[in-house]
Parts: sequence; structure tokens; C-alpha cells
Amino acid sequence: MTSKPFSFTVIVTLLIHLCACSAQVPSTIPSGTWEYDLLINGVAMGKARIENSIQDNHYVYRFDLTMGNGITQSRDIIIETLDCKPIKLEKHTYITQATSQQKLDIIAQCNGRTVTLLENNVQSTITLDQDYVLDGNYFLYMLIHNKFKKGLQITHNVYDPSIEREAVIPVTITLAGTETISVNSVLHKAWKIEQSIGKIKNIIVYLDGNGVVLKSTIKMLNMQLDIIRKD
Repeated sequence: MTSKPFSFTVIVTLLIHLCACSAQVPSTIPSGTWEYDLLINGVAMGKARIENSIQDNHYVYRFDLTMGNGITQSRDIIIETLDCKPIKLEKHTYITQATSQQKLDIIAQCNGRTVTLLENNVQSTITLDQDYVLDGNYFLYMLIHNKFKKGLQITHNVYDPSIEREAVIPVTITLAGTETISVNSVLHKAWKIEQSIGKIKNIIVYLDGNGVVLKSTIKMLNMQLDIIRKD
């Protein structure tokens, strides 16, 4: 009769040991499509999708977001060179109401510090005063390049015309190390990344051993937004 508790203890100890081992170090930018749940203050509010691929010798990153049973839909498309130089950014947002639909379409074509903007079919040219990257694969690329060293801090300017039309935004990420987290009741040894975007400080991103987002949390005032991967 004592064998069952002993066996259970051995299994639990083994699971703890497996979860405590070092996380795999991502070696390449991952390609594929991943689905996520979107939660606001712990309540399911929509879904998200991340897609990453190489097309015509460029990285193509897509992020789709749907909220409120399709009332709000958005898609970001980011195109970069294979060393993560900015090429093109598209941002499409649609808000459907009972009798109308609002839309915002922004396309930014990058040529060094010169950006050609097309905003709802109105074209203009912006000259930025600093070098920049797009919020696609650059930071993961740099983490891989630096072999995911704990404590590594990377800072660069990011251009996003939906936030700042004629200026760049300082972004800093810090690789805090590894942490075991539960995603849909499955334990993962994840890489924990602390991120700040401008004045927004409370952003945590967890990556799996392939560099794919497991969970991302943003805290602002009294709101917490989470995207959690569906496994």
C-alpha cells in the first residue's frame, strides 16, 4: 500500500526537475502561425494571431487582433531585411458599429530616415531625425545574435505612425532570465523579457525555446491586457 504514495512522489519530483532545467536557447527567427486568446483584466475579450515567414528574402511579420466579437479588427504587417532593416509597415484597423464602419489604413514605405506615408489614400513624406527599426523581428534578432545572455539590455528607436507620426519611440528590452510559467495548465520553461515602450513600463513577454511568444502582459493604470498562446 505504500508503493502508490512513493510512486506519486517520484513522479512529482521528476516533473519539478524537468521544469527546472535550462530553457532551450533560440537560434533562428521562428517561422509559422500561432493562435492566442486575448484577455482584459482576466476576462476573455477576443483573439490574436502571430504569423512569421520569409518571403522574397525578407522577414514578413503579421499580427492580427479581433476584439468584441469582431467589432474591432486590426492587422499589422511588417517587412524587414534578413538583418532586420526596415522596409515596410502596414497597419489596418476596422471598427464596425450598428450603422457604420470606421477604418484606418496606414502604409509606411521606409527608405532610410525618409518614410513615405499613405494614410487612408492620402500620401505624405516624413523625414525622421533618428535611425529606427520596426517592431517586428529586430529585438528577437538581437537576442539571438547575443546568445540570450541573462541581463542583456537592448535599446533602439521604433517607428510606429499610429502612435507617433513624425517621431520615433524609444524601446528598451531586458532579458531577465528564465521562469517557469503555466500556459493553459501546461508548464513551460520560458525566457522572460521586460520591455518598456516610451513611458509604458509594465510589459512582460515570455518566449519559448524557439523564440515564439507564449504570453505577453501589458499593465496600464487599472487595466491588464494579456495574450496567451493556445497550445
